[in-house]
Amino acid sequence: MSKPSVGVVIVNYNLRDSLRETLQSFRKVNYPGLKVLVSDNASKDGSQEMVQKEFPEMRLLAHKEEQGYAGAATLGIKALADECKYVFSTTNDVTVDPEIINVLVDYAEQHPDAAVMGCKIFYFSRPDWLWHAGGRIHPLHGHSSHYGWNRKDHPRYNRIFEPDFLTGCGFLLRSDVMKKISFHKTDLIFYSEDSDLCYKCKEAGYKIVYIPTAIMWHKTSTTLAKNRPVQLHYSTRNALYVIQQHRVGFYPLSLWTHLFIVSPFKMALFVLLGQFSNAKGVWRGIRDWRRGRFGWIKS
Repeated sequence: MSKPSVGVVIVNYNLRDSLRETLQSFRKVNYPGLKVLVSDNASKDGSQEMVQKEFPEMRLLAHKEEQGYAGAATLGIKALADECKYVFSTTNDVTVDPEIINVLVDYAEQHPDAAVMGCKIFYFSRPDWLWHAGGRIHPLHGHSSHYGWNRKDHPRYNRIFEPDFLTGCGFLLRSDVMKKISFHKTDLIFYSEDSDLCYKCKEAGYKIVYIPTAIMWHKTSTTLAKNRPVQLHYSTRNALYVIQQHRVGFYPLSLWTHLFIVSPFKMALFVLLGQFSNAKGVWRGIRDWRRGRFGWIKS
């Protein structure tokens, strides 16, 4: 039997050498007719030229202006959605197991009610330590976390289950469902765009599923996470949006707890540590959420 068509979207921004490793990894993926597309956020480090020269069989979607992660991922998924039944969306700082697409597609074909299928993700620098084995948003205080985070792999992470969310670091998406839910909310820019997507799928009647036999490795803290105050600004704002928009957990208790306990605790801790810019980042995230101000954060 012929395999369904699958595309891969890799979002990149000024990470040429890491992107090269990611593309080399996808060259080794054992899946017929796999279409790989790089959605490049106006990189200035030679990434676009490298893709065209070293990976001519792969497509380059070169944006003239930076779109943010959510925007670049959406544009890439849209570019493939009409020609591919499934799209694997990922980043420029990963390597993947050669069988990853086969594993995810086989599950998806047998479970048409599954719209998002995620992977077991290890640290690139510590290949047997977990970074993600499904995601959880705590029903009481709304804080998000990864199952297995910073733990050595264990049989308990080998079961298929339905988590609260899956990370956009690498998941397989059903193209027709993405069209129904209008893809990512692009004005989230960075952070929580993946959990928002997962909740939209669940609200549309579909499942999100963690598949432990689909394996990849992730290099952490390679982009925005290096700028902690800005990262906290985006992540705080967007987390509050997701809790409120999707009435997560024991809503509205989860929202109030996150707003009046979790966020102030973070700010107080940063102040005690002398990290005043980090505390300001959290406060600015709360401020923007209250004002309904999304999109890019101006420096």
